[in-house]
Amino acid sequence: LRRVTFTFTPNKPYENVFLAGTFNEWNTGATPMERSGNVFEVALLLSVGEYQYKFVADGEWITDEKAMGFHPDGYGGQNSVVEVDDSFPGVTLEAGDGQIATDRLGHDQYAWEVDPQSDGSVIFRTRVWTGDVEAVTVAWGDGSGHAESMTPMALYDTDGTFDYYAATIGPTTDAGFGYSFVLEDSDRNVHIGSRGIGEAPAEVGLFRYDPAAFPVFETPDWVKEGVIYQIFPERFANGDPANDPDFSEPYYEGLTNLPASRITNGEYFHLVDDWYDVAGLSKSPYRTDGKPDWYSFYGGDIAGVHQHLDYLDDLGVTIIYFNPIFESKSSHKYDAASYTRLDPHFGTNDEFAAFTRACHERGIRVVIDLAFNHTGETFWAFVETRENGPDSPYWLWYEWKKWPLPDGLKSAGSDYYDCWWGFGQMPGVNFDLSRPAAEENSVRDIADAAPNWPVVEHLLAATTYWLTEMGVDGYRLDVSPDVPFWFWELFRERVKRVKPDAYIVGELWGSVPDWINGRYYDATMNYAYFREPVLSFIARGDATAAEFDRALAPGRMIYPDEGTRAMMNLLGSHDTERFLRTAGEDTRRLKLALLFSMTYVGVPTIYYGDEIAMTGGGDPDCRRPFHWTWREDEASVDVRAFAKRLIALRREHPCFAHGSFRTLLAEGQVYAYERIAPGDRAIVVLNAGLAEATVRVPLAPAPAHGLWDVLSRTTYPVISTGDGQAVEITLAPLSGTVLFGRKSASER
Repeated sequence: LRRVTFTFTPNKPYENVFLAGTFNEWNTGATPMERSGNVFEVALLLSVGEYQYKFVADGEWITDEKAMGFHPDGYGGQNSVVEVDDSFPGVTLEAGDGQIATDRLGHDQYAWEVDPQSDGSVIFRTRVWTGDVEAVTVAWGDGSGHAESMTPMALYDTDGTFDYYAATIGPTTDAGFGYSFVLEDSDRNVHIGSRGIGEAPAEVGLFRYDPAAFPVFETPDWVKEGVIYQIFPERFANGDPANDPDFSEPYYEGLTNLPASRITNGEYFHLVDDWYDVAGLSKSPYRTDGKPDWYSFYGGDIAGVHQHLDYLDDLGVTIIYFNPIFESKSSHKYDAASYTRLDPHFGTNDEFAAFTRACHERGIRVVIDLAFNHTGETFWAFVETRENGPDSPYWLWYEWKKWPLPDGLKSAGSDYYDCWWGFGQMPGVNFDLSRPAAEENSVRDIADAAPNWPVVEHLLAATTYWLTEMGVDGYRLDVSPDVPFWFWELFRERVKRVKPDAYIVGELWGSVPDWINGRYYDATMNYAYFREPVLSFIARGDATAAEFDRALAPGRMIYPDEGTRAMMNLLGSHDTERFLRTAGEDTRRLKLALLFSMTYVGVPTIYYGDEIAMTGGGDPDCRRPFHWTWREDEASVDVRAFAKRLIALRREHPCFAHGSFRTLLAEGQVYAYERIAPGDRAIVVLNAGLAEATVRVPLAPAPAHGLWDVLSRTTYPVISTGDGQAVEITLAPLSGTVLFGRKSASER
């Protein structure tokens, strides 16, 4: 551990400043900074590694411009980066020394910390610094101010920085009870309670567990057992040329013709005649600024996906996740003109309903994208208010600052109305009539808001429509932190009432334990604890196996098990550079990432075309049309065959969807782990290095008849070592293997 001091010198007065980052799950209230004059400061204990952070000053997120480095925050800004190494002062923690480190400890009653079970019992979890204490206990009672019962907590995992402890209490009564945690080391006890951390129980108080306030959290088994395939509808397949964009809608007026020079840096909407002409997606031939062509269309539609269900079925995917499909002006469709109408260039609502029925007949579920933070400038309610101003019945659906728009413009920007990240084409939806848009998203309790009920009811009705009339099975929620907590609570209640096994996954790029529970989302897009570690270890090769293990571990600790197993584990998306491009166009790295994806905890997610080794840069180059000529390319055929085999392996073995996870080895660039479910155990070994590696992977217990590599069809004997038993494996560079216990002759 190292002691790291963070300092913030603001350029204007602030009352309260907090430090939020990857070290505290981006919790905006967990780490207050102490004021000394005009300077705010806090010191943390951090293990060696890289951390991202920001200052949160009176609710305003501020990048530390003096940081060692920067990383995109996913919302158009930057997180600050600190690289903790041996240059920072060292700190030693040791059990039995009577010293207990309390930095970054606490209890927020997140779902991973208070996890009620269907049998009426509840699992309590907490964490302490690795190796720092001798015992942890949960003290609980009737909540009268003292605790009558003491239940020892068991160490269940570690991430190298913290040890995680758990204890199960109950079944409990409906009345609930009070509780606190006791950390014991030598002759010293430290208590964690509702009022903080202290030496005496009376000083810290008790947390309250009320079963009514903590709903049992369960996520759909079809998600946990599934494989997701993300489709950007405009670029997957053109099944019906008759519905290709002709730009006859009023919102394209004046935007479909080039000037005589055939050059414009403005909007120029057009159809690309050649499906495989992708040059403009990296650099537009119609612009002088070197930027890509955001206004090109290729004609992809629902009919195209429908016609290729055999392809998806053969690959083995069980869940299709669509980027937005609603009518809108753009190719990406995040600027909705309606929330209840399929874009006419994708097909009709009836065609989409027939498509979902066809998917269900094959055992394939359908999840669609919702962007409720903002509509498009073409949305019917915005058009009405733009034309009629305060006289419009929909005036309060948006947060207007000035009206009318200048010179008859159809959209302007944040000077005239609230809009997403200043993009005038995406006016922000006004959820809370009691406060400006910038302050409404953090409100959790609906009693503290003035809900804009016409807006809320319209959005919930549209949500119901797609579940019932169109047959969708769940939603991915775009820029979901930009919508109030209380709305998502209403949303979850509606979705789960209409379709109890529907899937709700939020677009959240960081560490978000406050969102994954029975109140808001089933899961998140796992950028923080899957994609980023995989890019570092496998795609770029700039992390060791030990660093990879440490980067993954918090994602298994800070969410309840139901959420962890439902995480959308993605390698790339419509918002990112293609994985293969990040991996230097090396298909070995892509195959290794697919192997990890299919065998790790959570739901493997394939961005369309990754299975055939499609490449591409950032938006919009990552949204190239699907290569339906893939069978003519040897690398594409090889990667797809490998992906298909891995998907089949995952679906055949319950240990990958439901099994426990344990790291077996993290040595150099070699990483080994096991997945165990009743009657099913797999051992996975990855070599992310550029050299051949021979390692001994410890086994406990060891299979009696050795191990069978299902990929290379090789048998490995169990060997005895000084520490027990192991299997010795030699792996080629950038390769991996999946091992199962070999059956006896009689079993075979």
